[in-house]
Amino acid sequence: MEQRVARLVPLLFFLLPGQYAEACGTSRCCLQDPPYQNTDSGFPPSSASGPRDLNCYRILSACYECSWEYDGPAAGVSHFLRCCLRPGHCCYFSVGSATKLQFSEQDGVSVFQNVTLWVESWAANRTEKSPKITLKLHSSVKYDPPRPEDIKVSLSAGQLYLEWETPARKDGAEVQFRHRTPGSSWKLGDCGHQDDAGFESCLCPLEINEAQEFQLRRRQLGPGAQNSPWSNWSSPVCVPPEPPPQPNVSFLVKPLGPDGRRQVTLQRQLPQLQLPEGCRESKSGAEVTYHLHLHMLSCTCKAQARRTLRLNKTLNLSGAAYDLAVFSRNRFGCGPNQSWHIPAHTHTEPGALNISAGANGTTMSWAVWAPGLTYCIEWQPQGQDKSPANCILTVPKDQASAGTATHHWSRASGAMGQKACYHITIFSSARPEKPTSWSTVLSTYHFGGNASEAGSPQHMSVKMLSPDSVSVDWVPSLLSTCPGVLKKYVVRYWDEDSNQVSELLVNPTETQVTLGGLRAGTAYSVQVRADTATLRGAWSQPQRFHMEIQLSESSYLPIILASLGSFLSILLLGVLGYFSLNRALPHLCPPLPTPYASTAVEFPGSQGKQAWQWTSPADFLEGEEESLKEGLVMMMPCEKAKVADLDTPSPLKDKTELLRGTPEPALDTELPLEDRRQVQGHPQARVLGPSGQDSLEGSPAQVAGLSLHLGN
Repeated sequence: MEQRVARLVPLLFFLLPGQYAEACGTSRCCLQDPPYQNTDSGFPPSSASGPRDLNCYRILSACYECSWEYDGPAAGVSHFLRCCLRPGHCCYFSVGSATKLQFSEQDGVSVFQNVTLWVESWAANRTEKSPKITLKLHSSVKYDPPRPEDIKVSLSAGQLYLEWETPARKDGAEVQFRHRTPGSSWKLGDCGHQDDAGFESCLCPLEINEAQEFQLRRRQLGPGAQNSPWSNWSSPVCVPPEPPPQPNVSFLVKPLGPDGRRQVTLQRQLPQLQLPEGCRESKSGAEVTYHLHLHMLSCTCKAQARRTLRLNKTLNLSGAAYDLAVFSRNRFGCGPNQSWHIPAHTHTEPGALNISAGANGTTMSWAVWAPGLTYCIEWQPQGQDKSPANCILTVPKDQASAGTATHHWSRASGAMGQKACYHITIFSSARPEKPTSWSTVLSTYHFGGNASEAGSPQHMSVKMLSPDSVSVDWVPSLLSTCPGVLKKYVVRYWDEDSNQVSELLVNPTETQVTLGGLRAGTAYSVQVRADTATLRGAWSQPQRFHMEIQLSESSYLPIILASLGSFLSILLLGVLGYFSLNRALPHLCPPLPTPYASTAVEFPGSQGKQAWQWTSPADFLEGEEESLKEGLVMMMPCEKAKVADLDTPSPLKDKTELLRGTPEPALDTELPLEDRRQVQGHPQARVLGPSGQDSLEGSPAQVAGLSLHLGN
């Protein structure tokens, strides 16, 4: 019943214009004629100036609004909103120079029936009209745009993805967007119909290396809402350039100061961003910030090792090793970074740390800077920089009273127990949770284990330089590999006769010394040891050497002459003995005859065919003796001589075979003295064997020692 009454009230205004003509005002729709003439005159709707883009809609349950745009000077212009239920039944609202009007159903406008509305603008004695619209005001609802703080912006496959929560009771909307870059005009885009309940989204283009400004608007979409008005454009949604520009950054590291900290100066040149007009305010979303990521590499046992800072110009850091990274951050997250490494401060301070090792373990002490500090002790074997160092956090007690801080390790812990060189660094901090609060207390080297025995020099050698001096060399001590640990070498030597000991000091960088003033003919021994600032080293094994007696140059000449005379005498005796032996050798050892050069084995032709028969050695000797007495010699030419063929069977051969078969006489049979002389006087005499060769084997003449001489 109330809704029907509400619908009849506007109709009464249109049906009874005369009764309410005097009631015109700015808050109600006046049924009288407008206070200007020629209402139908003026520029056509397509004119370049005048009112345009009229929208009328419901904004609350019983409140309505009409808004429009006006092109032209705002001074001296009066706007009138005209409303007609049907021709001849119209009213108007006098708005003045404003371009927006709110009214309710009680102001005389029908909201449940189609109403035609337009705007007439009066300026300079002329009227300009906007295009007319016809709609039911109650069904025309204007949606609200999404709030920028509710819009989430992300990157998706090279595009921008915008998402927000749907306003209450305003589902099923159509969404549009517009965007622009610095110095460009707006470009319109469509997000489409939103079907998802509770959330709406839009996929927008991404401009590379440029910032963008986006705005969104919504309108009702559904049955009876074909002419629903668009919402206002949302506040700017700003998008930073992607990828973000990188700054030019460099670092300058100063030496470590007396406070144990070094100043790191940052030299930077940040890029200047070009932003669209709506994104030039702070915290608009298009800004790019730059940060510094700090990572303290030393003292890994501390609670906090990393921290992110704003990109300031100066940092105060300890002498530890750090990794620095400068990176950009925008609404999409962190961009690529630029990294630097600051190495650890390697300057050592010998003597600043007192270390003592005993049966109960190792104890170290150092000077206290301030009470209540937390100390980080870090040690690492030399040459193992790539492996993590050992460290321990400690808060020493009674720091203020003693003036020194002390820390003790038991032998069971194994800390610095190996015979090796260790690099020890101590840091301090009043706020250990902050990586930028640490300071370097000291940095030094220490040789672990039994340094006295490990540092003893090895492989000594002694070389003679002169009759009274020698050079002593040795291999460098293991302590020399530890910077600042080895302080000196001590060389001592003594003669074994009087045991008088002398010592020499040698610089730690030298491994050779010359010993002078030594006595000839004396035996000496030498030793070397390596000392630290607080520890005396162990002596090396004694090296014994003897100083020989050296002769003068004038005494060398007699020795050389005597040696030369002896050599020449031996050579002369050898030459004389050689020639004497050559002259006496033919007499001592006469040459033996050559069988083939003698004619003793040749037989005349008549004798070669005779058969010789010797019945006994006596017959042979008798015949031989007679032949020798007669001295019968037969001479014949060589070319006519015929050698008997002893291989041809003959009576002589048979006789010889028979003669071999006779029994051998006793070996001790002796020839007469005269026969022996004849045999000795004929050295070329030979015994003729069975085959015509010289042989005594198996014949009676061999056994008796006879020589048969057969002439031609």
